[in-house]
Amino acid sequence: MVALAQEKNGGPYSKGEREKRQKEVSRLHFEFGYSAIKISDLMKINRNTINADIKYWYSNIKEELKQNSEDFILRQIGRLEAQRSRIIENLAENKVDDIKYEKLLLDIDVKINNMLLRTSPDKPVTSELVEIQEGVIKNIILFLIIKHSRDYGLKKEDIISEIINLQKCTIIEAKEIFSQIENLGLECCRKFRSYECVYDLLEFTYLRRYVLASDTFVANVHALYILHMYVEAEKIRLSKKYTKEYGNKEE
Repeated sequence: MVALAQEKNGGPYSKGEREKRQKEVSRLHFEFGYSAIKISDLMKINRNTINADIKYWYSNIKEELKQNSEDFILRQIGRLEAQRSRIIENLAENKVDDIKYEKLLLDIDVKINNMLLRTSPDKPVTSELVEIQEGVIKNIILFLIIKHSRDYGLKKEDIISEIINLQKCTIIEAKEIFSQIENLGLECCRKFRSYECVYDLLEFTYLRRYVLASDTFVANVHALYILHMYVEAEKIRLSKKYTKEYGNKEE
């Protein structure tokens, strides 16, 4: 993949270069589940070219499905099922990493399901890039910081869920948008906290210069955080006062 990116400096692709590129796109998209935007970033190739390659593979898949759908599905899913079996074996032998393996199993199931949905003869190919303007991304991030001012370190799943809600899009489109935000620098703002990965949205806004540390927006966010802490402290105080005057709540 790196060699391909280094060899290609512009201009039309030769037949050999095109086939080599398409094979790499197929590997990254189907085996690793990468989006078109992610593949474009990794291979340093124009996004429209990557999107066209993905369309090419799905068109081939659909044509093969028409010819012999049962055999094709078995061949395409066989590798994922074999991987699933290996993971289950490892899971049985190593209980320490059971959560990690369960997530891998879930990813495999999602890949199989997406493959069946996207290659269904009754469903048109929909591999168009979902790309939105950075101004929209800025508004999404600032809104999430305000909404989650108590803790604006969010997990990937939470951010994707919020994107679906705000953009009224599908989960596939939301993942593409999240990948676009990652490429803008969100990946650099990833933190590990309490055995889970979160993304520091405020740090991302500083990185992209959406806001400055001296802006009123930041002061307001900090004020909201203080207010949250005050409310929590007040709840604890009132709970203790209630218990002192009336006894345990359960009684």
